[in-house]
Amino acid sequence: MPAIILVLLAMPVFPAEAQKPSAQQESAPQPPRVRLEASAKRNENVPIYQIDNNAVKEMNVRLGGTATIVSEAPVENRYFATELGRPASEVQLLRPASRVSGWHGEVFESHQNSVFNARSFFQVGPVKPSRRNHYGGRFTGALPGVGYLTGDVSQRKARGMVNGNVLVPLASERTPRATDPAVRAVISRWLASYPESLPNRPDFDPRALNTNAPQNIDEIEGTLRLDRDQGGGRLMLLHSLSRHRTRAFQFVAGQNPDTDLHSHRSQLTYQRTLSNATAISAGFAFRRVKSVLLPEPNSVGVRVRVGFQVEELGPDSQFPIDRAENSFRWSSLLTHTTPGGRHQVTAGGELTRYQLNGIEGNNHRGYFSFMNNFGRLAVENLLMGTPSSYEVAIGALHRGFRTWSAGLWVADRWTVTPRFQLYYGVRYGLESQPAEVNGLDRLPYGSDNNNFSPRVSMAWQAGRGWVVRTAYSVSFSQIQPVTYQQVRNNLPGVHYIQVQNPDLLNPLKGISLLPGGRSSPTLFSPDMVSPYSHQYSFSLEQRLTGAYLLRLGYIGSRSFKLLNSFIMNRAEPVPGIPLTLETVNLRRPDPRYFEVRQIVNGGIAYFDAAQIGVEMPLRRGVRAAATYTFGKAIDEGADFASTAANRDLLTARSQWQFESFRDKRGLSNFDSKHALLMSYSYDLPQVGASGWLAQLMNGWQISGITLLKSGTPLTLYMGSDAPGFGNVDGGPSDRPHILDPSILGMTVGHPSTAPLILRRDRFAYLQPGEVRGSLGRGTFRKSSIANFNAAVSRQFRWGSRREWRAVLRGEAYNLGNTPQFDEPQRNLTSPAFGRITNTLNDGRVLQLSLRLIL
Repeated sequence: MPAIILVLLAMPVFPAEAQKPSAQQESAPQPPRVRLEASAKRNENVPIYQIDNNAVKEMNVRLGGTATIVSEAPVENRYFATELGRPASEVQLLRPASRVSGWHGEVFESHQNSVFNARSFFQVGPVKPSRRNHYGGRFTGALPGVGYLTGDVSQRKARGMVNGNVLVPLASERTPRATDPAVRAVISRWLASYPESLPNRPDFDPRALNTNAPQNIDEIEGTLRLDRDQGGGRLMLLHSLSRHRTRAFQFVAGQNPDTDLHSHRSQLTYQRTLSNATAISAGFAFRRVKSVLLPEPNSVGVRVRVGFQVEELGPDSQFPIDRAENSFRWSSLLTHTTPGGRHQVTAGGELTRYQLNGIEGNNHRGYFSFMNNFGRLAVENLLMGTPSSYEVAIGALHRGFRTWSAGLWVADRWTVTPRFQLYYGVRYGLESQPAEVNGLDRLPYGSDNNNFSPRVSMAWQAGRGWVVRTAYSVSFSQIQPVTYQQVRNNLPGVHYIQVQNPDLLNPLKGISLLPGGRSSPTLFSPDMVSPYSHQYSFSLEQRLTGAYLLRLGYIGSRSFKLLNSFIMNRAEPVPGIPLTLETVNLRRPDPRYFEVRQIVNGGIAYFDAAQIGVEMPLRRGVRAAATYTFGKAIDEGADFASTAANRDLLTARSQWQFESFRDKRGLSNFDSKHALLMSYSYDLPQVGASGWLAQLMNGWQISGITLLKSGTPLTLYMGSDAPGFGNVDGGPSDRPHILDPSILGMTVGHPSTAPLILRRDRFAYLQPGEVRGSLGRGTFRKSSIANFNAAVSRQFRWGSRREWRAVLRGEAYNLGNTPQFDEPQRNLTSPAFGRITNTLNDGRVLQLSLRLIL
């Protein structure tokens, strides 16, 4: 969910989209606008995988949703989830660039250095060296006989140490306890992945180590655009490229994947004015994104999870990923204004061809899980070499998928009276059935051919200064490539295997790898279609005395057919068979399979919010605005960002396989009940001086933004499926029983109070054979957000014949150095249960920037 922004020169959290205007949006260099991020900088020890909606999900969890009133939803754009702050997906046509005489340009540099930063809450010792630089330039001007040229290039570099907390083995847990030399060798290699340093923060967890690790991030972005008059119209061409490389921090060897993302985007648009009332645009756009996320060289290979008692050895199950995505999009747009200007008609369409090629899967490196089992803690089982389960995907994973998408639309903006405007239209969408180019896999669902999206909005000047706006739309999403590509995990090409109580050295012992052998398939509902949402809003605006603007609004939506998952064929109690992990596969209803993963359209998401905002105009050098939102978001296991893939596939599972959506229903991951955003700026008074002193002292501006929000929801889990802890059905995601309902709804937001709220005696483990725990989903809240960012800036001007400008700016993020704590350890079987060991935001960060404009 994008943060509300207020400062052009703010360095974005890597590797977010650039905050400066692109060559597609503007031509002549523009003076800086007052713009500052509402959130503190993300703590770098919380990794983000920049693919498959992961950045959106992380922002949702960290900051909650951003309720946004959409007063009009033009039919040419996709508006799914825009009421939650997600930007609309626009038609791929370039807009004409504004033209100015002569050549103009600018250069800029922004610098962060750790010498100015404050320690985060848990940090041991001084801030370790790190630095970030963001620099680049832009130019624009006319080339005789060629056209109007605009270009920009920028580079970001981050170097230095990342600080964070990990749970590491105690001194007494650094030596294998297995008797077999080969098993001891494997365990020794795994233990060597942990830092040699022993825990240094026993005040909040006996195994907690605050440590540092280096990270390098490099980004380069460039755009070149040409506008020229051609054949009575305007031809616009653009090409941009982006390169992102992260050599990730590794508190534990192999913890995070190294990332390389390369993208190209080319666009061609031809626009022609047919008459004073009619204009047409047509264009083509091509985009290619190459994503390579690989385990770093020191990774142990397999993924190893140790009951949430020490840091898992990674990276996560879906890596490595080596994929290329191509899209080819043709678009056209016609606008016509009727005589008198009362109707402005819009019509058009687009056709898109998607390609996905590459290698990816789930657990193709292998995955060992050590749980509390056999009468021992998970970390003890690690030292003994006795895992509770093993999963692996075996086979050829390279695939190529193709699909088509099409859209047609028509709308009319009707000025009914000078005081009343009505916008109405409809968009039709089509999504074809994805196909694997070599026929290796076949998806069971067909094309989705009946997606009609009506759009209606109204604006009315009601008198006495009141303006009324209301809007309603239906918006469709897509079944994303990361979702349907999971069909590659099935037989005959890939054999997905789950083993209980495996042998560490030979985990597949006794497992048949023949074509008819047992597997764990990922199945798709044969009637899958695109998710969609009904969105509606209502607002009142009034200019108060002194030109203050008051806004009152309501935002709501109901989303249907979201991408959801059910995990079936779990083990059930069978007379005469003991309820142990070893018998899980004997007790599955269908002996042909292990776990069966089903992806369906299912569950409803509900969102309602009331909003009040006030804007104060410039008065004695002061500008200010404030917005308060009271809202609630509920879903039935999946929200707008869900892909039903990777973590989404497993974390949204219900506790009992025959439970519908009742057990999944709860607060959405991004729900934040209260949100207050305040922004303000102050032009400092002029100093009575002359000459160079006046140039130095006058013209300074101070600006700031404050964000106060409720914490997002927290769900607790068991953390083990073994007898004595779980119901032994072969799957995780069970929740405990609640014994003290008085704590439900509490905010578990500080390291000192979290263990007092989440005491073990307030919960109970499941008994073998029980279908579910009594605790609901999202029944607690994480730490609230209280963040204050500020900036001071000065614009210098000089030159008589041609004006030069320089903008000097200093910015502070999280000026009060207020921590936003991460969720506590949420697994009841972990010794760290209820303890908070991390922050989601960084400590105070200071940044300097300089921009020179001609």
